[in-house]
Amino acid sequence: GINAEYGYYITNNLSVMSRAALVNTTVRSMTTSTKNINPKTLFVDDSLSERYARFRPVMPIEHVKTLLELRGTRPGLWLDVGCGPGNSTKQMLGYADKIIGVDVSETQVAVARKTIQDPSLSFLQGSCEKLPVEDNSVDVITVVQAVHYFDIPAFFKEVDRVLKPGGILGLACITLPTCLDSQTMKSATAAFIDSILNSHGIPEKVQLLENEYRDIVMPYPPSRQDHSADVLTTWSLSDLLDLTMTFSPVNNMAVEIGLDLEGVREHLVGLLRKEGMTEEDEKSVYKWCQKCVLVTAIKPA
Repeated sequence: GINAEYGYYITNNLSVMSRAALVNTTVRSMTTSTKNINPKTLFVDDSLSERYARFRPVMPIEHVKTLLELRGTRPGLWLDVGCGPGNSTKQMLGYADKIIGVDVSETQVAVARKTIQDPSLSFLQGSCEKLPVEDNSVDVITVVQAVHYFDIPAFFKEVDRVLKPGGILGLACITLPTCLDSQTMKSATAAFIDSILNSHGIPEKVQLLENEYRDIVMPYPPSRQDHSADVLTTWSLSDLLDLTMTFSPVNNMAVEIGLDLEGVREHLVGLLRKEGMTEEDEKSVYKWCQKCVLVTAIKPA
């Protein structure tokens, strides 16, 4: 059975949204569950969902293959929870008979359905606390860069309900970007992101991410494994800003300061310049690295 001591805490339920939606849905309580989220207020602006789809990193194929190796047989059903616009869900195509992406945001699900189409793949709007699948029906469950938004104990109970004996749970955490080509940009970005997280993030959530999910006590603890792979990307300053604008602390900042999206971009550029970004950095395209940590557990057979 599932370990009664599993879980961590519930954090901010924010995602990328318009300023008006942020005002209505900002949650700073550690006891808020996703039951309190109105799906109609998440990602209400399609352009924000599309930015999320374009710039958020995905689970590396190496991690997909790791999950397959742990399962040992081809999955009949793969469930990707907190799928957003399907960035990582599409990585699973061809590796399972049926794949279902689930997200609480109706807009994210609509974007995913529009942009990713395959006979083996479907997207459903639903809660991590009430997964829309039958008991003991799922071979692999993944959550990529989202479990820290969940009511983790409630989610793990659902995992235990729907996961087959011998099934795999994989939680992926993707670190903040590091510039590989410019020391000034590397230092400026690190200081700039750290400043935003400290000023506008939820401390417990930030800590959970910075510790790369080591603080999450997984279900089925004897089977826990931690895996790591690098995600490499090439970005201009504009690309970096688009990625940064998908961070919920940046949206918190927009609400607190009173900025629209264009004002957020200008403010972010000003912060980067203050931290040492040069004119050459602003005009250059650089290589960036993010580490993806995959934490896995296997339900006892």
